[in-house]
Amino acid sequence: MRSILSIVAALSFVLPAAAQDRPKACGALPKSWDGQAYAIDGNILTGVGLKPSIRLWGIRAPKLRGADDSETVPGMIARAALEDLLTVGEHHVSCRVASWDDQCRLVAQCTITAEMPRGTPPAPHDIALRLLEDGFVYGFDLGSALSWDSEANARYAHFEAISRQARKGLWPRWLGEPDQTNAPPK
Repeated sequence: MRSILSIVAALSFVLPAAAQDRPKACGALPKSWDGQAYAIDGNILTGVGLKPSIRLWGIRAPKLRGADDSETVPGMIARAALEDLLTVGEHHVSCRVASWDDQCRLVAQCTITAEMPRGTPPAPHDIALRLLEDGFVYGFDLGSALSWDSEANARYAHFEAISRQARKGLWPRWLGEPDQTNAPPK
């Protein structure tokens, strides 16, 4: 019993130190990244010539794969929504990097420039905010502000609340409401 306690005590000092060293292990943090990007998951991008992937800041999406490694319907819907947004912007994204996550992925706020809605002049659109607005992701870790956009966390929370109240995207499923997609017309 005494040896178990000494191991636990030793780990309590080693694990926090290892967590603090993680950003160092990931390498130098770039300030930005621009390039061709593609959806891996509902909130993760990979890019042409980009070694680590990018997790979009401030959001989480349903997992693409379940415990049995099969694709999940909510995960596929979220990934398709992200890929559709990237397609509208011809897959060109501009990202400002905030940090590393626990898997050495870049955490970034990314934009695409596109005509949304169609026929309007092209303008930059925050990808995560659009996904929140459409109900395909939910806000995550919004307690910390971005140094270049101190209002992003409040804006993200606001758009999440609006999409949840309107039951957009995946919100009916997340709230446990009956699936209306196969209901007969009234």
